[in-house]
Amino acid sequence: MGLSDTTAKHLLLLLNFVYAVLGLVLIGFGIYFLAYVTTISIGENVAGGLIIGLGVVIVIIAVFGCLAAIHEAPRRLLIYIVAVVLLILTQLLFLSMVSHGTQDGISGSINEGFEKLWDAERNETGALSYYENWLHCCGVNSFEDYGVIHHAVPKSCCIDQKCIDRSSVYTVGCKSQFVEYLDDRLLVFKIVSWLLILVEAVGAAFGWLLLTGLKNQDRRNNAVWM
Repeated sequence: MGLSDTTAKHLLLLLNFVYAVLGLVLIGFGIYFLAYVTTISIGENVAGGLIIGLGVVIVIIAVFGCLAAIHEAPRRLLIYIVAVVLLILTQLLFLSMVSHGTQDGISGSINEGFEKLWDAERNETGALSYYENWLHCCGVNSFEDYGVIHHAVPKSCCIDQKCIDRSSVYTVGCKSQFVEYLDDRLLVFKIVSWLLILVEAVGAAFGWLLLTGLKNQDRRNNAVWM
């Protein structure tokens, strides 16, 4: 096998290692998404599951690609290349859904989730305390929400839970804080996804180079025997 084929093989192994690591990062993000985002928006369970599923598929394909390169198996390399191309198209579709569907989809579910929490707050004080302590916010839209329902501002709305005066109260609402928090995390997901697509595309190219080299070598070997 020529030097170019050897180089393609080694680079393909390296890229698939990076590929697998990024897939594990994606799985971790999906678990995080399920653990935190779905506490307010149950409808995002599906999105979290899809992210984890995508990460698992990526890791499986990366391992398969490594084995195909190590064994120099043309048929396996062809399957790997086709699988990577299909996965790239799937990821592009998923990224498009995340980019264009966040405002109407995830944000819509968040609005519904906070409305349910606020309904609970009307009947029992403390429904928002978890988010107020976590995000340093107060009420759904602002601290003035409590005045509307004739509730005193809770300690969870204050710095160090000490409501000394107006300056010690968090004024921003929890909904906007949560959306901003989620947008930051989705940005991480988008960056990882684009890195994956880039690595996948380069990996598919090296896979094709290795496959072509193996086929050419087989032709040369057959020509010698003839």
